[in-house]
Amino acid sequence: MRREIVVGFDGSPQGRTAVEWAARECGTGRAELTVCHVWDGPHAEREAAITGQVRRLAGRTLIEGVELAERLLPGRAVRSILARGTPGPELVSLSRAAEMLVVGCRGLGGVTGLLLGSVSAHVATHARCPVLAVRRADPASPPSPGNIVVGVDGSACSAAALRFALGHARLHRLPVHVIHARKDTSPQPGWEVERWLAETVASLSGDHSGVAVTAGAVSQLPLPALLARSRQARLLVVGSRGLGCVRARVLGSVSQELLHRASCPVAVVKQHD
Repeated sequence: MRREIVVGFDGSPQGRTAVEWAARECGTGRAELTVCHVWDGPHAEREAAITGQVRRLAGRTLIEGVELAERLLPGRAVRSILARGTPGPELVSLSRAAEMLVVGCRGLGGVTGLLLGSVSAHVATHARCPVLAVRRADPASPPSPGNIVVGVDGSACSAAALRFALGHARLHRLPVHVIHARKDTSPQPGWEVERWLAETVASLSGDHSGVAVTAGAVSQLPLPALLARSRQARLLVVGSRGLGCVRARVLGSVSQELLHRASCPVAVVKQHD
């Protein structure tokens, strides 16, 4: 079965970091890499010259992203897609056949901008595969050697997030810390939460032998608990929505806040039928 990782690139520092992360994922897991740049421009015939100029600029931006990926993956073929349209829907369309979609959290904006914050939220909500959102980092600095932190709350999305985190950890030989954050007013006794957490981890980690897993419950709201742990993490993994979200098409408030405020890259995982 063909495995593909798609990365959105707009020429911004965040876009370059996204390509670096995507290439690293392909280098470790042997998936194929597709670099995509989405552009838009005037549609009126009288503005055809402007449209052509914008398209040429978009093409050069795409080449820049592909060349960066090829330098990071010597000897490997890198697929490229130059799409015209709205970035969010175009990337979501590509996600249907992808193993992972990688985007930057901020971009250049304007006509050629691809990775605006609203785009990362859109793809995290609607993509058909896990979405990895990264921020700008010093290209000379390797990823943090920390662990993978995954937040769980008993929802189907958080179970999918845990499965993703365990698979990612096995691939990259990283430890996993599973955290269940709850309000102090929760009626569930602490020992029951700990037992539920241990049983959940045990039920999902059987196929990922060799991965070091720790787990714990904290009496804290999920957002501040996960933000604090993101400071020392290599990757933060969450479900696209938790038990408190009633609409499947709405990105959970915690996931959305983490996309823009976490100190490390964030993977948002959705549970699909």
